[in-house]
Amino acid sequence: MGIISDQLYETIMEHCHGEVYTNPKTALCAQASDRFDRLYDEIYRPHILFKKCVYASSGTNDGSIERKILKEEAGVLKHPPPRLPMDCHNYGTYLSYFWANNNITRDALGIKKGSKDEWVRCHEGDLPYSFDIKSTIKYHRNMTLKGYPALVYSGDHDSAVPFLGTQSWVRSLNFPIVDEWRAWHLDGQSAGFTITYTNNLTFATVKGGGHTAPEFQPERCLAMFRRWVCREPL
Repeated sequence: MGIISDQLYETIMEHCHGEVYTNPKTALCAQASDRFDRLYDEIYRPHILFKKCVYASSGTNDGSIERKILKEEAGVLKHPPPRLPMDCHNYGTYLSYFWANNNITRDALGIKKGSKDEWVRCHEGDLPYSFDIKSTIKYHRNMTLKGYPALVYSGDHDSAVPFLGTQSWVRSLNFPIVDEWRAWHLDGQSAGFTITYTNNLTFATVKGGGHTAPEFQPERCLAMFRRWVCREPL
């Protein structure tokens, strides 16, 4: 997407090949990774075309970000998220804290008073489990080989989990191609691109989609999903 130069990409591939980028072993790899991080930090990672805003998740208040709370809506939150400008795409995520922790909402969900603490969007390291599964590819292979249809899709403007990475692990399954890479359409216009493999596996991109593609392109994602569940080609 033009975020880094070809020269930087080639430098990283030459000097960091096989290394963990967060802990480079050589000075050249460390320098290249640092340049990459600075460039990557210039964009809104869930969708590179959107305004870069603070991540709407709770955390320690370091005083650097204004944290105004809508007290008339939900009272004082224990773990307030950063206050976002209204023109930020994830402003709705900010508001979700007040909706989810509102007593009316909690009553409607059947949450007994005192049984559950405050809802937060993302738990950062405080849940009782470990990340011990490095890859789920073998599980995908097992399920698809049993004949379960699978639709794997990615927004083509997501830099958090880019479609190239998703496409790479899909290819690693080494399933024969049934329908070659082509555009799929909505209202006479391309809505993304798709490829179909044996074992009922379909991979598709959603044009203009971000990290959570239906959030950014609901109409296109609905059309894609509706066709897939109806066993129609995209």
